[in-house]
Amino acid sequence: MASMASRGISWSDSALRILRNLDNFSQSALKHSCVPLVVCEKRVGILLGSVLDHLIFFPEVFRFVRNEDGETESVEVSRSLDTYDARSEAINKVVVKLAKDGSFETLNGWRYEDYEVTPGPNEPSLFKLERAATTLFGVRSYGSHLNGYVHHPEKGVCLWLARRSPTKQTFPGMLDNLAAGGIGVGSTVRETMIRECYEEASIPESLAKKMVSVGCVSYTYESFRGISMEMQYCFDLELPLDFTPKPMDGEVQEFMLCDIDEVKSLIVQDDFKPNCAAITLQFLIRHGFVSPDSEPKYAEMVEKMTNWH
Repeated sequence: MASMASRGISWSDSALRILRNLDNFSQSALKHSCVPLVVCEKRVGILLGSVLDHLIFFPEVFRFVRNEDGETESVEVSRSLDTYDARSEAINKVVVKLAKDGSFETLNGWRYEDYEVTPGPNEPSLFKLERAATTLFGVRSYGSHLNGYVHHPEKGVCLWLARRSPTKQTFPGMLDNLAAGGIGVGSTVRETMIRECYEEASIPESLAKKMVSVGCVSYTYESFRGISMEMQYCFDLELPLDFTPKPMDGEVQEFMLCDIDEVKSLIVQDDFKPNCAAITLQFLIRHGFVSPDSEPKYAEMVEKMTNWH
């Protein structure tokens, strides 16, 4: 494969392309045909036209709000479903029916894990939803990601990267952060991160508790699965030189310790799960390994991540 330089593409250009692709919904041709999903007069999701064509057959669960021209302006979860449990049960039955009918590819990867559906961070949950269906309803999902690093006496700062199992339902075999996971029903951000540290990388709780919260990244992108609205809580953890992460739960194929130059090269080779590439890039920016002096598109990269929504 030709190098970026031989193709006239700088590292900055490639890194910025990754960020733009991850937050591509604002440029989607389908954006203007989408309508909001509303619960208790609060917007909780975004529905594609292809989804509307199926939800219309469940009038006891979904009410289509139309304008004077008969065009759908929004879809409202029936107000008769006036409790968390009632909404969760009714919507789950719809999702199960759509899965059995084979209506949407994303439902083939049923996860048996529920996510809370809220209007925004720290707002009360209005119902719970099978993880595989979150992109179908365009609801925001939440996760925790950990950048694990060491201070190597010869190579300087190095990052531990994970290669996802080839049997993973999403992004099999691609590079990932040291540990990461979705925040399911009944779990807090920190509990999720500590659990994923142990389950994915064999990091004991006593060590994982030393992680430092370093912010969030939030973005919306369109893919074959639907609309992904995601917010990832990010953590850094400095690890001892003599600690080696080990796969435990089968979700990771291997771990690699990479110096900064190797990490920068891997980020732009499209070998990373896209959001993990962005979270790794954020680490490089925060720690000064990507700076305005070294990268001409530095300001655009920072601005892009700042303006994600």
